[in-house]
Amino acid sequence: MHIRTFVHRLVLLLVLSSLLISSFVPQPTASASALKQQATRATEAKEVEAFADQFFNQPKIKEQLTGAAVVLVKNDQVLLEKGYGYADISSKKPIDPEKTVFRVASISKLFTATAVMQLAEQGAIDLQADLQTYLGDLKIVNKTNKTLTMEHLLTHTSGFDYTDSAGGSAKEVPNSQFIKENVPTIVREPGEAYRYDNYAFNLQGYIVERLSGVPFTQYVQEHIFKPLGMGNSSFKLTPELRKYLAVPYTAQKDPIPEYPSRPAESPDGGMFSTGRDMAKFMITQLNDGQLAEARILSRDSVKDMQQIHHQIHPQVAGTGYGFESFYQNSYNGQRVIGKGGDLPGYHSWMWLMPEQKVGGFVIFNGDGPDLREVFFKAFMNHYYPGTPTTTSTPVASQAELGKLTGIYQDLRLPFWILQVSVTDDGKLKIKDPYGSHTLREIAPLLFEDELGSKAAFQVNSNGTQYAFYNKMDSWAKKVPEPNVYTDVGNEHPYASWIHEAGQLGVLTPGGDSVFHPQQEMTRAEFISGLMRLTGMAPSKNTSLTSELEAKDYLGYVQKAIELGLMQGRGPEQSFAVTAAITRQEAAVLMWRAAMIAGVNMSKSSGFKLAGDTAPWAVDAVQYIVNNGMYGPEIARNSAGTLDYQSNDPLLRQEAAALLSLFCNRLSLN
Repeated sequence: MHIRTFVHRLVLLLVLSSLLISSFVPQPTASASALKQQATRATEAKEVEAFADQFFNQPKIKEQLTGAAVVLVKNDQVLLEKGYGYADISSKKPIDPEKTVFRVASISKLFTATAVMQLAEQGAIDLQADLQTYLGDLKIVNKTNKTLTMEHLLTHTSGFDYTDSAGGSAKEVPNSQFIKENVPTIVREPGEAYRYDNYAFNLQGYIVERLSGVPFTQYVQEHIFKPLGMGNSSFKLTPELRKYLAVPYTAQKDPIPEYPSRPAESPDGGMFSTGRDMAKFMITQLNDGQLAEARILSRDSVKDMQQIHHQIHPQVAGTGYGFESFYQNSYNGQRVIGKGGDLPGYHSWMWLMPEQKVGGFVIFNGDGPDLREVFFKAFMNHYYPGTPTTTSTPVASQAELGKLTGIYQDLRLPFWILQVSVTDDGKLKIKDPYGSHTLREIAPLLFEDELGSKAAFQVNSNGTQYAFYNKMDSWAKKVPEPNVYTDVGNEHPYASWIHEAGQLGVLTPGGDSVFHPQQEMTRAEFISGLMRLTGMAPSKNTSLTSELEAKDYLGYVQKAIELGLMQGRGPEQSFAVTAAITRQEAAVLMWRAAMIAGVNMSKSSGFKLAGDTAPWAVDAVQYIVNNGMYGPEIARNSAGTLDYQSNDPLLRQEAAALLSLFCNRLSLN
C-alpha cells in the first residue's frame, strides 16, 4: 500500500487520533490579590480580543495554524467571538465564528450527558440503577460481581474490555446497529478504574432513544439545540451545514476528504457546531442550566455534571458527568472542568471555571501541534496566574515505595507501559514513551517529577494497583508477576522478554506451562499479539478461513486488515494465517504500528542493512534495527553492517523480544 494512502487511513482511527497525551499537574492556588486583579481584566472585551490577537499573531502560531474559532464568555456575556486563519485555504475563506461549522468531536459527549440528565430529572433514568433495566433485549455480559450503572457510563468507568471501535466498513451504520454489533464484556468492576469510553457514550445515546421514543438526533434537536437557539448545530451533517463546514487539514496542510461518523450521528463524537452556538451552551452551564428564558437543566443537575465523581487521588482531578480534567498543568489553582475533542483535522477544547463564571472554547481545523493546550495555558497564565508552592512531604519508607514498583500497562492503549522503580535516595523513577523521569513524593501515593507533572497511584483493597501519569485518557494497571515456563529458565537468553510478553498479555501459550521458545511463530499468532497491544476489539465477522488451531486468531487478523496494517489477497481477502511469519513481515507490521502510535521514526543506529531484505520491507527493518528491537540472534558487525536475517521465519522467542522491546522503546521525543 502506498505510504500516503496508508497514513491517511490510520488518521481515521478515532482511538488513536484522540490519544490526547499530556501531563496533569494541579497547581496550588494563586494569591487572592493576583486573581482578583487578573479576573477583572478578563471582563473587558477589548482587552480579551487584544490578548487573543497577540496570541494568534505570533509567527510560530501563524506558521502552524490552518484555522481556528475562539469564544470566551463571562457570566451571560460573550467577551470574544472571533475567527483566525482559514476555513478553506485554497479559496482563502476566513473562519466566521457565527457561521463556520466544525466537527466538535468528543465535546459531543457533553450534549449526550445533558440528554441523560434531562431524563434523570424526569425520573425516566436512575443514575445508580442497574443499567440492564434500560437495555431491553440487549445483554451485556458482566464477569464481575458489581452492577453497571449509568453513572459508570458517564464517568468512563464501565469496566468494558473494549471502549473504542475503528476499522470496518466506511459506510455509516445506525447507532442502534453499531451498539448491537459491538457489545463489549464487563471485565473490570464498574467504577474501579478510568478508561476513556466512546462505546459508553454511544450506549447512552441508544438508551436516550429507547426511553424517549424518538431518534437521538431528534431528541437533542428538540430538547437542547432548539431551546438554546443553537441553530447551526446538529448530529447530522445536513446540506446547509455542509456548505459552511471548515475543511479539515493534515499537519502538512493537505485537505482531508470528508469522512463519515462511526456510528452515524454518533452520540460520542458526531456533533457539528459553530463557535457562537458553543457560547450559548457554555453560558447555560455557567448559569445553572438556563439561557435567557430557556432552562434545559436544573441547578442540581448542572452541579452534578460539573462535580468530580471519580478520581485516582484526592489531589488529582478526575471525571464529572461527561466532563473531564485535561491540561491540569495549567489550572493555576483554579477549579476548571472541561471537555476536549479530536477527529482527523478537528481538535477542540471547551473549559469552564464555575466560580469565576468564565468559559472558553477553541477549535482548530488542522492536525499538528496541540495549539489548544498552548492557547489555554496562555489564557490561564495571563488572567489567572498561580505560583507553585508544592513542598515535599516524604512519608513512605523505601519498602513502602517498593510496593509501587513494577510494570503498569495502559488500560486503553496496552502498548503504552510505565516501568516504575525506586532510586537509592528514596525517589520514584518512571520510564514511559517520553523517557525516564525522577519523581519526589509530595503526599501519600502522589509524586511530582522535575517538570512539575504529577504521578498518582491507587491501591485497591483487592490488591489491584493503578497509576496515572503523562497520559490523560486512562489509567495504567500494574501487571501480574511473570508466568513460569518449564522450558524457559532464568538463564535463557530470551527469558526477560518472554516473561514480559506474557505479563503484557501479547503471547498466550497453551495450558501446559511451556512456551516452546524455538518454535516458528505463525502469522495469525503474531498479528494477534500485536493487535492486543492496540486495545482494539477483534472483528466479530470475517470471511477468513483457516485450520482449527488458528480459529481464535481470525478476529484479530480481520481487524488488522480493516485497519490497513496488512492486506489479504483476492476478493475474499484470503490470508495464509497458519504459515510462519518471516522476520521482515513482522518488522513491517511493527513499523506500521509505530506510525499509528505517532512515535519518533527518525532515530538512526548507524548500522546499514546487509543480507537480503525485500524492497517493501527495507524501511521497516531499518526501523527495527535503529531501535535495537531484536535479541541475540542478530550479531552486530564491526564494519557497521547488520544482517537482520529478514527472510528467516520468526521464532516464538524472537517474537517475544520484538513485541516486548516495541513497548519498551516507543519514543515520543
